[in-house]
Amino acid sequence: MRLQSLFNNRTENLGVKISLVDLKELLNDGHKKFYFKWLSENSFVISLNFSFGTNLVFDTNYPNTKSDIIFYGSLAEMEDSKTEIKLKTNKKSFLLVLMIVLPVLVLILQSFLKIEFPVLLIALFLFPILIIGLLNFVKSEENRLLRAFMEFLNNRLNS
Repeated sequence: MRLQSLFNNRTENLGVKISLVDLKELLNDGHKKFYFKWLSENSFVISLNFSFGTNLVFDTNYPNTKSDIIFYGSLAEMEDSKTEIKLKTNKKSFLLVLMIVLPVLVLILQSFLKIEFPVLLIALFLFPILIIGLLNFVKSEENRLLRAFMEFLNNRLNS
């Protein structure tokens, strides 16, 4: 897995054999394992009802969501009563900035506080490793949300 793919937004395209109108009714109906909210006529947002990492660590919930693990969705009608669902996440540029800023901050603090070199070296390597670990955790939470959405669709379409 490339490091750049962890920071970039993620796009998933799903196709379902159901008309746009019927899909909208299906999405409005039933209990879901995720949070769902319409943003406009053919766009919506889904998020996890609770994400351990983002709810407790960041506490920066976006409007219309319950956690920071979010897919923005759009619906497009295709021919033969098919509908395309396009899901997209946000870019994680905040964590990329942290990956650069935190080591620079440690260097500045080291010059003022005269921290010993081994402590500095450990801190410089620790921040990027922690952020990459956090990005992998966020990606696994995105996978959990996508899986819940797809299971919901499959259960509703097959019943």
